[in-house]
Amino acid sequence: MIDTNVLIVSNGEADHVSDECVISAISFLEHAESRGVVVLDNSQQIFEEYQRYCSYRGQPGVGDRFFLHLHLTQADPRRVQKVDITPDGHGSYSEVPDGLRKFDPSDHKFVATVVADGRRSVIVNCADSDWRESAQELNQNQIEVIEICGGRESSKS
Repeated sequence: MIDTNVLIVSNGEADHVSDECVISAISFLEHAESRGVVVLDNSQQIFEEYQRYCSYRGQPGVGDRFFLHLHLTQADPRRVQKVDITPDGHGSYSEVPDGLRKFDPSDHKFVATVVADGRRSVIVNCADSDWRESAQELNQNQIEVIEICGGRESSKS
């Protein structure tokens, strides 16, 4: 799972990050595009969030190009794997553990997707401090977050 901020940063649209962070985001997305398998939810919640920040033209930024790549490869299970997540009727998903219910609701779809994937996938972040601030709760729920613009925050014991 790739937090939307990685695409935004790689498009150069985040003023609060360093040049090194932008380069890290670009490198990560280029690697993910060429060799990675991205996990998304079948309900398209993550893809629709990407769509709000990226262009189907695949330009001018690397985040846009990655978004276009996902759009074109969504049906290829070698490139994109999809899992079902279940809305709970209260703005979250039944897969989100109780200990993370207070976590940023806009990020619940990422947590639910990792849990639905059997916690085999990780969440990649570069500019959202909520992931770092909730590291203990994520760790307690065996959810791994990789910080590409800082230290790696592993939540696996």
